[in-house]
Amino acid sequence: MAQSNTPDRAATTSTCDDTPARQQERDAKAFTGRGEAPTEVRLAAARVDRIHRAQDDLSRLTRRVRGRTFYLALHRRTATGQVQLRWRAAGPRAGHIPWNAIHTRFAQLPGALREWYERTHQRAIELNQREIEARLALKHAWQRDL
Repeated sequence: MAQSNTPDRAATTSTCDDTPARQQERDAKAFTGRGEAPTEVRLAAARVDRIHRAQDDLSRLTRRVRGRTFYLALHRRTATGQVQLRWRAAGPRAGHIPWNAIHTRFAQLPGALREWYERTHQRAIELNQREIEARLALKHAWQRDL
């Protein structure tokens, strides 16, 4: 019994001539950048969230120091979404301490406490830098998703 080449049969069988065209179509779609963007955005947003939590944890840690004269406070910029750790003097009318003046404050502390604050200061600088980089990566991921 001879098989006829019905439209259903032709659709399910592939010949050498139409396979490259289908493959080219798949390859062309792969390079549009649409497939990976949602995952990339989700991962970048999760990284920003992790850094924000680490910044918050470090801020809380510095607030628990007994007899503290300064601590790390979270500063949020609503326009950009940036979260930054800044040193703040303890007290009712105290404000932020400039970055360049913080080392003179450290020098007045006892040895072990001074070293702890210096390590904490370096960690704050590192987290602030990582936060900027992570937000930039998130921004680029969003732009690629558009």
